Amino acid sequence: MSHILFVNHTRELHGAEQVLLQSLQAAREAGHRVTVLLPSHVPDSGLDAEVKKMADSLLYLPYRPVGDSWLRTMLVRLYNTYACHRLSLYIRREKVDVVYSNTIVTTVGVISARCCRVKHVWHLHELPHEMFGWKKSLTHMYRRLMGYRRNKVICISKYQHSAWTEALGMRLPVEIIYNPIRRLEVIREQHDGVRIGYLGAFARRKNIPMLVEVFDRLHVRFKATELWLCGAKNPGEIEEMCALSSQCGSSVKVLPATDDVASFFAQIDIFVLPSYVETMPLVVLEALQAGVCVLQTTQSGMSELLWHKKDCLFFPPTRADILEEQLLSCMDKDYREELAANGQKRVAELLSCSSYNKQIQGVL
Repeated sequence: MSHILFVNHTRELHGAEQVLLQSLQAAREAGHRVTVLLPSHVPDSGLDAEVKKMADSLLYLPYRPVGDSWLRTMLVRLYNTYACHRLSLYIRREKVDVVYSNTIVTTVGVISARCCRVKHVWHLHELPHEMFGWKKSLTHMYRRLMGYRRNKVICISKYQHSAWTEALGMRLPVEIIYNPIRRLEVIREQHDGVRIGYLGAFARRKNIPMLVEVFDRLHVRFKATELWLCGAKNPGEIEEMCALSSQCGSSVKVLPATDDVASFFAQIDIFVLPSYVETMPLVVLEALQAGVCVLQTTQSGMSELLWHKKDCLFFPPTRADILEEQLLSCMDKDYREELAANGQKRVAELLSCSSYNKQIQGVL
């Protein structure tokens, strides 16, 4: 039995955290002792309770994620010095065998692991893109951290691996492990008209204004349509999204963020992910599993798992005209349901052959 220390940069429950929880489960199944480190300066937004179900112990230290600029990153690393020192003491005292860092912006793990000369696993969920906080000025720092001789990198797609290899100009000690898919129990609800939905953060890279713009034009032709935007974290975000459309409150609904994604997918017919950039968005596979027709950005690695015009539809995030054309075609119920059925079948195949836990156990 080994002692595995998992490090995360938030206390929220997003896609990367769902993957973290599955990795914790894999470690527990293998009989490892599991400790999880979370940042103490941010409020708990749902992750703590889930972690406590699987971790032997839970630690809190003051540290922040790096990124956005070279200057900010250097200041954050200075701020994180205390946490790295305390974490290094813990690693030595508790005989930690492996440090596992979740996301590229989490660096206290690799710095402490290198200080203590223990194995480090770095699970990357982001791309080297400015919308993920990446700046070319950070290349030298990441080359040094990635170059730690006991470092192992997990990439979640070939697309992502290629992007990081090019950005850093170095070969990475990498293993490709696709994200696990949560099993959802969805009982679809009957309703009138066609509901189009989006589920996720309201960040700039999600490109939600384009989706609203396209829907407003579509709604002129098809009155029995609705757009549900789910993901608001506070009243301010609700107001911001409502300001995008004159239809807000009637055909456009802005909903608060929820962990009950099954209920959301049970009530919509089409899921649209218009993001400027994604890595491997789990929400797409969850929507397909729920039997929802999916239209998604071309700017991700999902084409490694799904076929265009068979399992789903892909569109460039800068081409509102193509998205509008695809939504028009999906107003045909038979076509929409054929895509949804194919997508649901494909995700069932992926679930049946998933070996995520075994792959993670092998890396650990």
